Amino acid sequence: MPMKSYSRRRVLRGLLATGGAVAIPLPIFDCLLNNNGNAFAATGLPLPRRFVSWFFGNGILPPRWVPTATGNTWDLSEQLAPLVNVKDYLTVISGLARKVGGGAHPGGAAGAVTGSQEGSGGAQKPSIDQIAVDALAGNTPFKSLEVGVTNATPNGTPLTLHSVSFRGPNQVLYPEFDPKAVFTRIFSMSSVGTPSTAAGAGTAAAAANAAAMQKLQAVKRSVCDTVLADAKDLEATLGAQDKMRLEAHLDGIRSLEGRLMPATTTGASTTTCTKPATPTLGPDANSEAPPAVNTLMADLTTMALACGLTNVATFTFSLPAAHVYYRHLGANMNDDFHNNICHADAGDATGQPRVHTGVLYAMRCLAEFAEKMKGLTEGADNLLTNALVYVTSCTAWGKVHGTDDWPVLMLGKAAGRLKGNQHFRYPGENLSRALLTAANIVGSPLTEIGKSEGLTSSPLPGIQIA
Repeated sequence: MPMKSYSRRRVLRGLLATGGAVAIPLPIFDCLLNNNGNAFAATGLPLPRRFVSWFFGNGILPPRWVPTATGNTWDLSEQLAPLVNVKDYLTVISGLARKVGGGAHPGGAAGAVTGSQEGSGGAQKPSIDQIAVDALAGNTPFKSLEVGVTNATPNGTPLTLHSVSFRGPNQVLYPEFDPKAVFTRIFSMSSVGTPSTAAGAGTAAAAANAAAMQKLQAVKRSVCDTVLADAKDLEATLGAQDKMRLEAHLDGIRSLEGRLMPATTTGASTTTCTKPATPTLGPDANSEAPPAVNTLMADLTTMALACGLTNVATFTFSLPAAHVYYRHLGANMNDDFHNNICHADAGDATGQPRVHTGVLYAMRCLAEFAEKMKGLTEGADNLLTNALVYVTSCTAWGKVHGTDDWPVLMLGKAAGRLKGNQHFRYPGENLSRALLTAANIVGSPLTEIGKSEGLTSSPLPGIQIA
């Protein structure tokens, strides 16, 4: 295949013995870029910007979350300490207040991602990730990707307790909590070129995922092995750097697949790159938000962003008011984090040591995701440089359903629109202003966001680089 026929949308394709088809998306190769490594040579267009909405339930301890100094000479707080390796990419926004009403957690989630109250159809306005879709999606196969680590439920009926992604009223995009289903969806030929719908939201999608997985399992072959012939054809057209990148990319997918599928043993030898009858790691079945599921979802989301499958994702670490049990963090954490730790543990906002432990764990999981993005080379820089990760929760101090000092972080540099390594404080300002700021940073032309008390037409000053 001559190099001139290669495009950004190129995938490695292969057919299974059962007739099923798989496709492996590819990273951005150097041969596609200009000499500066910051734009596509053929079109002059810059590398794509990406947006991720990263959500965790049950809030924070504000005095242990908010850094003491502002500007660019500040130190990480106790609860932000896990982000030390991505501090240069971190923008902390503190002091914001949720202005919209509604139920404590469902209203808080709606306010934090839409600037409006929750309603019978979920949220009254589109969420920030779907605003980013309109600015960034382009012709990507998936308009957006919605994944989650734990489906620990708050046992409530409001839809804003079960998702934080909305195209609008009655248009809920539920997260997919099964890493195997996400893996299959990415590599299923039926997914390539098909716009995203609510992952895991319907029986038809689940049946399609199951059928695709059965085809993969039936021939005991990995997706990497299935496309080897196509990979060799492509490799012959690549330079030395891009050949190494292709090999590393396929090795990474093999590693990811190996963590999802157990090895198949034949005689004395073991092959890890095979499709067995029963996958090994499914969704969180014990409401624990286990580290292994977070790692897999971080890998899958990073791959989807880096390979041009989507430019927008929602990563739900835990749902609003999640009744999650962080048993793996210690014997004293084998308790309902929402009911018996956040709300019932004694102590003021500087205390509550079990709450502190849970928030630190969430931030370690966020750091893992951000560090994976930082570690993935893209042109002259890395994926995190070209991304904006918007981080928030469903409350401030969880014990009292606090509405002041709402947690908001922005990770990444949004292709030069964020400086990073800064702390901005806006006491009492409308939380929706952070949403409008994020929307403008990713290129949305919106001049206002929110509704009723949450409505704003003013982005936060000083954050976006013109």
